[in-house]
Amino acid sequence: MKKLLKKKVNVFGKSIPVFVIALLGIALVSAALLPYFGVITGNAVVSQGLLVDGEEMPKSGDIVDVWAPFTSLEAKTFTDAHYLDNTASVDAEVHLISACMFDATLGAGSCDEIDTSYLGEVEYSYSRVWTANGDVNVTVEDTDDGWLKWTYTAIDTPTAGTLKMTVEIDNPTGFGVTTFDDGSHDGWYYYDTSGVVRISDYNGGNKISGYDFVETSVDTNSMTVRIKKTELDDTFMWQGFANFHLAANWIELNTAVSPWVPTGVGIIATELTNPITVLTGTTVDFVIVNKFPQMTYPGEYTVTTTVTA
Repeated sequence: MKKLLKKKVNVFGKSIPVFVIALLGIALVSAALLPYFGVITGNAVVSQGLLVDGEEMPKSGDIVDVWAPFTSLEAKTFTDAHYLDNTASVDAEVHLISACMFDATLGAGSCDEIDTSYLGEVEYSYSRVWTANGDVNVTVEDTDDGWLKWTYTAIDTPTAGTLKMTVEIDNPTGFGVTTFDDGSHDGWYYYDTSGVVRISDYNGGNKISGYDFVETSVDTNSMTVRIKKTELDDTFMWQGFANFHLAANWIELNTAVSPWVPTGVGIIATELTNPITVLTGTTVDFVIVNKFPQMTYPGEYTVTTTVTA
């Protein structure tokens, strides 16, 4: 060993002890050790599980409800329909949070009098056979396009020239729609508390502007009336009249009180409270209701709803 330590070799013209060469060799071998045995990479793509009006952020943040300007002498209510779509494999619990901002540069007003609430849409349906001298099958269905449809169908072939039906909403403060084919008219009319207004024939002609929320049709043994849900209160009373054989069928009527007291109850919306559960794979329709009272301070109001967990 002593001889090894003393022995020297010539490297690039310099005399270097052999033991130094040995140490250098050890260092070179150490630098070539295997640093790891492999690399495994995971790649995850995450999508938004709850969509607002079919959109995910940031695009859903650009949803804007446009309201027509109005004056402080008017009380205004704005209703805007939206929906939540759960595309995830688990249920979602969400909150609808409202916030209002008033442009303070325009005056001393505030958002204190602005009332914001949320309604969940309810699908209303009704089915019953009413009997007088001729049976009449009565149905009410939500057509899932913003309308309710009343259909009166004669069980037996009706007597020609005597078809007539009426749908009344919240009489006497509401409105009524009558379809008829009594030989003198082939059409329908709408009336409210101000009187009777003729609107159109069965084919939709001669319509008066402002009454496009009603549609009717007639065939050999049935008549229908369609009414836009936006013209109905969230909870409304209704009654009807059907005449196919010169025999009156009063529908959902409290005859013990008066022939014009509606007793049929229709519910098309209920108030939503937080949290709102959106089941997996389902859609929840909701309506934002913003009420501005009379004498609202002039200015610019921005009301927002945030959908949050």
